[in-house]
Amino acid sequence: MKEITLEKVIKVLKGKYIGNKSLKNRVVSGVSVDSRKIKEKEIFFALKGKNFDGHDFIKEATKKSKLPAVSEKEIKGSEIILVKDSLKSLGDLASYYKKERNVFTIAVTGSIGKTTTKDFIGAVFSTSYPTLISFKNYNNLIGVPLNLFRLEDEKIAVLELGTNKFGEIKRLSEIVEPDLGVITGIGSTHLEAFKNKEGVLREKLDIISGLKGPLFINGDDPLLRKIKMDKLIKVGFSEGNDFVFKIIEESINGTIFSTKDKQFLIKLPSRGLLRCAMFAVSIGLYYGLEKRKIQKGLLKIKNSPHRMEIKITGDYNIIDDTYNSNPDSLLNAIAFLPLMPGRKVVVLGPMLELGEASFSLHKRMGERLKLLINELIVIGEEAKGFLEGFSGGHFAKDKEEALQILKEILRCGDTILFKSSRALKLETLVDKLIKEEKNCSTYSPL
Repeated sequence: MKEITLEKVIKVLKGKYIGNKSLKNRVVSGVSVDSRKIKEKEIFFALKGKNFDGHDFIKEATKKSKLPAVSEKEIKGSEIILVKDSLKSLGDLASYYKKERNVFTIAVTGSIGKTTTKDFIGAVFSTSYPTLISFKNYNNLIGVPLNLFRLEDEKIAVLELGTNKFGEIKRLSEIVEPDLGVITGIGSTHLEAFKNKEGVLREKLDIISGLKGPLFINGDDPLLRKIKMDKLIKVGFSEGNDFVFKIIEESINGTIFSTKDKQFLIKLPSRGLLRCAMFAVSIGLYYGLEKRKIQKGLLKIKNSPHRMEIKITGDYNIIDDTYNSNPDSLLNAIAFLPLMPGRKVVVLGPMLELGEASFSLHKRMGERLKLLINELIVIGEEAKGFLEGFSGGHFAKDKEEALQILKEILRCGDTILFKSSRALKLETLVDKLIKEEKNCSTYSPL
């Protein structure tokens, strides 16, 4: 973060300074919401969470930072900047700081593939400009401002905007004021809050509240196709999109694809990851980046842990897609199975936060699996809908029981897909299976 004066922070936040007024010329070189990690010259924002209240740690934070804290209440014996809402103030300061940096900002939202799309776009632009790519999946009302404070001399910033309740995307878009927006797709995610896909669409479309330029969308998505607005750029496989893509060759080692008579390569599996790359290519071409630089950027992206990560052992072909799960990402994962050898075994934990539609969506996914795979194992009561749709399969009450079932049914050379919502931490089952040696002496892996 570039230094700004404490006096400027107070002015931007319209806060009341309670402390030694002669120290207003001190400089701020960072922002923190964690009193355990705060450093000198970093200003602390006291935020209220479900399990903590940052106001309880103001004295510890100010002692380390040697700066006042941003607080919603007076703390005896501590210097503070008194504001009505610390979270809003965090966003307000981030918005001011971003404008001062004069950076071209790309914001990515959607129900699936946000993080990978953000990474692809960032990698493509980084071949031509100093580029800030948002850290991990810091995509909420706290994470997005913290990413903006990382800006220094970059020309491009690529940020991910996430949500799990109405109003968050609107606020994030107003903070970021993106020059370009992306909606990767509308799926059945966070339905406890949004009720249905139309609710998800309404929330995601709020990205336009602060948008200053074009909006790139998945033009194959039936809900997004209905959008009518200026500067709408549609990306997809279907004719009628502004950028129409074709798959030239597809394998476990990657995909060759093309648009506008230009071919590109990604060394990643799955159609879902390909769609992420398609946005990066489209945006790069739209802004006149050279093909060779776009291709160079695409090859920078390696598979992230637990996201369609193929692990070939001496016994099995394992697809570790345990990072998260929802109906759309599950469909992307199972669509890749025909490219893999051997019998197809799928191990699924529940898809969470689907609200009243949870059982029916699990059942529907089970029906889709029926004609594609040989064996299905589901873990936990919330995942039983898969079995209903599959009309069979195996139920395990926990991961240990699932491992025992796997030992009984697996054959040398099988392909096993593991997928679940993050809460189950299904990757631990993957690790345990890999440690189990079947000694398939006659099996030659991929």
